[in-house]
Amino acid sequence: VIIVADRGINSKVNLKQITDRGYSYIFASRIRKLGKKIEDLIFEPDGYNEFTSEKDGKVRYKVVDYINHVTGEDGKKVALKEKLVITYSDKRAKKDLADRLRLIDKAYALLEEPSRIKAINKRGGKKYLKNSGQETWLLDMEAIAKNERFDGYYAIQTNETELAATEILEAYHTLWKIEESFKIMKSTLEVRPVFHWTESRIKGHFVVCFLAFLLERNLEFKLARANVEGASPEKIREALNSLNFAEVELEGHKLLIKTKGTDLSSKILRVLRMKHPKNVSTPEELVL
Repeated sequence: VIIVADRGINSKVNLKQITDRGYSYIFASRIRKLGKKIEDLIFEPDGYNEFTSEKDGKVRYKVVDYINHVTGEDGKKVALKEKLVITYSDKRAKKDLADRLRLIDKAYALLEEPSRIKAINKRGGKKYLKNSGQETWLLDMEAIAKNERFDGYYAIQTNETELAATEILEAYHTLWKIEESFKIMKSTLEVRPVFHWTESRIKGHFVVCFLAFLLERNLEFKLARANVEGASPEKIREALNSLNFAEVELEGHKLLIKTKGTDLSSKILRVLRMKHPKNVSTPEELVL
């Protein structure tokens, strides 16, 4: 098992727990917090190789051995042997520049309304502001220059020893699948808002949502293997919702008349090897 994740859960406690369970990890690294020694290696031009990434185009990379000193929950310090895969790409450099310019614009906007500065945290435009004393704020040119130096650079840290650097990078780039899955759960499946208050009901809600997500994903993969095009989660939901019956009563007998489904709904039934219902059925005929 190799756990791939972004910087959001890259805490030393998590790394220790993953290692203790015998798993490997591939995490994005907080490159600016790795220390001067690593920083010098990052900007040392020797040792870089190059490969072409589907996502970022031409990418230069180098591998650096790293010891991550971690304090476990028992208070004991442990040295985790890792390797850092440091990358640079022009595409990322352009993105980093655009992101910084956007934050600088926000910093200028805050300088025009100083009363707002203390009310917000250090993130956003405030990261490029500094207090010069007596409630006077200035643009922090030193912080801007320091961040500019890292434009285009990115680092992945891992304890995985059997994968090549390019394989580690490609594995990390599969995170978009996880991000897409979160999007499906939040939009198509409407996981939130949660209208429950007790712990058991909240857990039950998310279990049901996750099972629905697994079923949706499984159906999506089955349709893809059957070369059914255009079967997005939204289209699948629309197709399933089109499978309805209109209930009528004729001479004291209830009958169910099938409404017209979509083209995709017919393909879903075929892929799942389910019989198409008759145009007119009795309730008893539809009982599984």
